[in-house]
Amino acid sequence: VEVVANIGLPGEEADALKAGAEGIGLLRTEFLFMERQTAPTEEEQFRAYRPILEAMGQRPVIARTLDIGGDKPAAFLSMPHEDNPFLGWRAIRIGLAQPELLKTQLRALLRAGHGCNLKIMFPMVATVEEMQAARALVEEAWAELRERGQPFAEAVEIGMMVEIPSAALIADLL
Repeated sequence: VEVVANIGLPGEEADALKAGAEGIGLLRTEFLFMERQTAPTEEEQFRAYRPILEAMGQRPVIARTLDIGGDKPAAFLSMPHEDNPFLGWRAIRIGLAQPELLKTQLRALLRAGHGCNLKIMFPMVATVEEMQAARALVEEAWAELRERGQPFAEAVEIGMMVEIPSAALIADLL
């Protein structure tokens, strides 16, 4: 049994290590996106993620991308009113609708994960097409970092949270 921690703020990794965590099972990245008038830059995100990954060394760190929208609105996004915001326009749907926003986060995570054990998890994926599109953005982020000559994590496991009924029904395909 692997015992990992869920963290939502920088610095919590130290507490997790003190408590004996063998990794981070969920790094909630929303802290960088909430209560802001503009989206965080790649550099801001890199500076926030890198100390967490460095502290964990070769222990796994599963970073969940952009789980904003719905119950976690971001001021810099114009969010329409929804009757059911928990299953509406949020998370991967926002990232795929605004690919530069998600790709900026992916580049920051990949840079921060250089030499560490980074894993990336996409939230609220409902279809195979969404997962394929998310994976394509990772490929683009890798290519852009390679073109820039910046060091980045290349051997990264990529997955998704199974949290909605449609994903559970097609989990074997996802």
